[in-house]
Parts: sequence; structure tokens; C-alpha cells
Amino acid sequence: MQASTLHRSAGSLAIVHALMFFVPLGVLGAAIGWPANLDMPAAHNLPLMLSESGSVKLGYSVYLLYSLLFFPVMLLISRAIAGKDELPLLLKLAVGFALLSTLARCLGIIRWLTVMPVLATQYQAADPAGQSAIATVYTAFNAYAGGVGEILGVFLLSATSIALLASAMWTSAGVPRWLACMAWATAAGLFFLSLELFGLNLSAFIAPFSVLYMVWMVCVGVILIRRARNA
Repeated sequence: MQASTLHRSAGSLAIVHALMFFVPLGVLGAAIGWPANLDMPAAHNLPLMLSESGSVKLGYSVYLLYSLLFFPVMLLISRAIAGKDELPLLLKLAVGFALLSTLARCLGIIRWLTVMPVLATQYQAADPAGQSAIATVYTAFNAYAGGVGEILGVFLLSATSIALLASAMWTSAGVPRWLACMAWATAAGLFFLSLELFGLNLSAFIAPFSVLYMVWMVCVGVILIRRARNA
């Protein structure tokens, strides 16, 4: 792939990836109050999933696609920074952690398209004792899948990938150092959010750090597209 084509492809995909997040945010936010509803009990979320099933499927399907794009975006950005197909060790590690992050994210998200609709249907038809048992399953599975998808995938693994990419950006010719600093700040914010694993309630910080990630990704995209024009 020619350098200009690589930079343009990487930059365009980075911008699409960042802006795509607004689709699930708008669809799921309007339908079920996402992401604030993630902390709500089964008695609130399961009936809502049935009444808003179309929006839930659409929103989480787009969110799944958004998460799947994290790996190819990080791969193309890494190749654009390296300027060649063979990546140095630092960028290989960044891409490797991006792949692990993508897998963990998808494992977390897929529950809303598979397991949770089944639980919602069973909850609606169950008697009070059955609803109590289903609520227990919902709570346990949601905690586990949320830990894998959000804490491990969205926060910890992606933070590691972005921090490694930032280190490569810092020493790369043609990449502004403020972009590397912005990447480090993004990674630090995601690492901070991963402390939820220890029972801390950091939900108030999710929105600002998510915005920082999206702004950084758009900036990366713009810089790479500009480099493509100058190549």
C-alpha cells in the first residue's frame, strides 16, 4: 500500500470510528438511558429491553461494530506511523493489546444481543420467585461480562495499547508531540477508570475521558489525512 493511501485510509477510519460512538449513544440513550442504565437492577432493565427491543438491537449492533473497528484502526495507525508493513516491537505490542481489547470488548457487548434478551423474555413470563432467580443470574452475569468488556477491554487493555502507541508517536518524525501527549493523557484516563475493578465508583469520569478519547482519535485522523496530501 502506498504511503498516501495508507495515511488516508488510517485517518479516515480513525475519524469514522470515533464518530460512530454517537450512534449507540443516541439510540440506546434515548431508548433505555444508556449508559447510566448499566447500574440499574434487572427489574428495571429487563422489561425495558423487551419494550425497546428494536432500538436495543440496533444500538448494540452498532456499538459492537464500533468496538470491532478498534483493532483495524490501531493497526493502520501503527503502520502509518512506522511507514512500513513491518512494525517495530513497540508498535507490535500496541497492536497486540488492541486485538486483546477488541476481543474483550466484543465478549462484553455480545451479552446484550444474546443472553440478556433471553433473560428478559423469561423474566416477563416468570412468577415472582422465578423473577428473583432470573434477577440473580442477570446481576452475576452482568457483573462478569461488564468486567471483561468494560474494565478489561475498554479501559485496561485499550489504555495499554494507546500508551504504547503514544510512545511510538513521540519518537516518530512528522507526528506532533502534542498528539503523543494527548494519547498518554487518554491512556492515563482509561487506566484510572479501570480502578472500578476494585469497587470504586468512577462513573462520573467516564464521559469526560470518553470525549478525550474521541477527540484524540479525530485529531489522529486529521493529522494522517494531512500527511497523505503531502506524501
